[in-house]
Amino acid sequence: MKWIKQLSWILFGILCLTQVSIVGLQIVKYERILTKGEIFYFDVLPFDPYDPFRGRYVTLRFKGASQAPLAQGEEPMEGLRGYALLEQDKNITVIKEVSFNKPKRGTFLEVNVYSTDALYRDTHTTQGIMVHFSLPFDRFYMREDLAPQAEMLLRARSGVAIKAKLRVLEGKGIIEDLMVGDVSLSQFILTQ
Repeated sequence: MKWIKQLSWILFGILCLTQVSIVGLQIVKYERILTKGEIFYFDVLPFDPYDPFRGRYVTLRFKGASQAPLAQGEEPMEGLRGYALLEQDKNITVIKEVSFNKPKRGTFLEVNVYSTDALYRDTHTTQGIMVHFSLPFDRFYMREDLAPQAEMLLRARSGVAIKAKLRVLEGKGIIEDLMVGDVSLSQFILTQ
C-alpha cells in the first residue's frame, strides 16, 4: 500500500515536470524566433476589439497577403498547410508563391490554405492558379491603456500607414510590433 502511494507521487512529479517542460520549450521557441528570425513588414488594416479574458488587441487584416500564385510543378490542393515564399520589395513583404512542399531555400511562412482557383488551369501546367490562404496570426495585443487610443488615432487619421513587423524563422512567424514609419505604434501614440 505504501509503495502505491510513493508510485503515485512519482507519477505526479513526472506529470508536473512534463507540463513545465512543454511550456518552457514553447517559450524558448518563441524567443528564438524573436532573436534570430528575419524581419518582414506587411501593410495592415487594424481594428481594435476587446476580449475580456485576454485584454485589448488589434485584429489585423494584411494587405495583399491572402492569395498568391501556386508554385510551378505543384498540384493544387485545398484545406492543407502550405508554405508562402516571402520576398522583400522596398520594405514591403511580397508573397511570391505558395508551395505545398516545404521549400529547401529562401524565407517562407507556414500558411493555412483554404482553396485554390483552378479555373484557368491548363492541363499541362499549373501557371495561373491562385492559392487562397490565411496567415497563421491575426492579432496583436497592446497595453490596456494604449489600445483605445490607438483605435481613436487610426480612425481619426486614416492616412496613417501601419505595418506589422514580423520575425520569421524556419516557417514560423511572430508579430513583433506594429509600426508607423520607423516608430512603434505604442511609442507613436505616447508622443501624440
